[in-house]
Amino acid sequence: MSIFTGCIDEDYTEEPQGLSDQPLLSNVIADQTDLSTFNQLINNAGLTTNLVGIRTQDQRAVFAPSNEAIANFLASNGYASAADIPNLTNVLSYHIANANILQGNIAQNNFNFIQTIANQNIFVNRANSPIRFNNQQVNIIRSIENANGTVHVIDQVLVPRASNMSNYIAAQADLSIFNQAINLMGLQNQFNIEFRTVFAPTNEAFGLFLVENGFANLDAVVADEDGRTLLRNILNYHMTPNVFYTPNLTNNLQLATQFTNPRLIITNPRVAVDGQSIRLTYGTGNALSTNVNVNNTIFRTGFVHKIDRVMVPATTPAP
Repeated sequence: MSIFTGCIDEDYTEEPQGLSDQPLLSNVIADQTDLSTFNQLINNAGLTTNLVGIRTQDQRAVFAPSNEAIANFLASNGYASAADIPNLTNVLSYHIANANILQGNIAQNNFNFIQTIANQNIFVNRANSPIRFNNQQVNIIRSIENANGTVHVIDQVLVPRASNMSNYIAAQADLSIFNQAINLMGLQNQFNIEFRTVFAPTNEAFGLFLVENGFANLDAVVADEDGRTLLRNILNYHMTPNVFYTPNLTNNLQLATQFTNPRLIITNPRVAVDGQSIRLTYGTGNALSTNVNVNNTIFRTGFVHKIDRVMVPATTPAP
């Protein structure tokens, strides 16, 4: 019987898996003369640790504002220096993506969001060129893709969206009935889900709805079992799980809404554009319409537009 033995090389180390031979993102940024301000700021904020990964799975994208972009941002906001920017570390973190995003990815029509280490997404829209981030026109001056990740040099400073959709609606005197209805039906959390658009009927619109349907007030609707179901369906019909504002509210666009029921065929709202006027059509055959007062301010989770009619969804039994 033979016994085979082998010696162990104590100096042997297993080749690490997934190592990249590309330059570190931190070094690439430091080498760009027009990113010297951004480089200094992320170093001071302790964010460089996010940019020194050596594995392929560490790759991420950085949207780095140029020196000129930062100087313009400071001047336009009346800041003496970057130290005056509120929540500066969070603002800088908002420029660092969780994933490696190439310029070709951004150009794809189905690429709508960029996840960042600031725990808030950037909304990407390209309905009209150039590309817009959070409804802010941003030019990518150049993209450096020969690193362990990608550095996009941009001409704007990106600011995380701070405005809360719920607070905005609650503060609008002409949306008090809509706000009351949302609270009565326990749908407040819908405003905290990214990304969505709310078409909010004004108090005048709700007044017409109550009269047309024989209700004295909103409490009477909620007290009635059928009325309560109708109100919940209506409110969900006024919320869409996507973001819509002037650039992408295009003529004849059909909007999928939060109101779904597998037992029903639901007529979804459609966009009707006539010059500067934007309406939503709804009802049987989309024969009814409401005017949309478009608000292009993007809130933390999306958009809110006021409308002058309550849209009652038209439904038929599914086959």
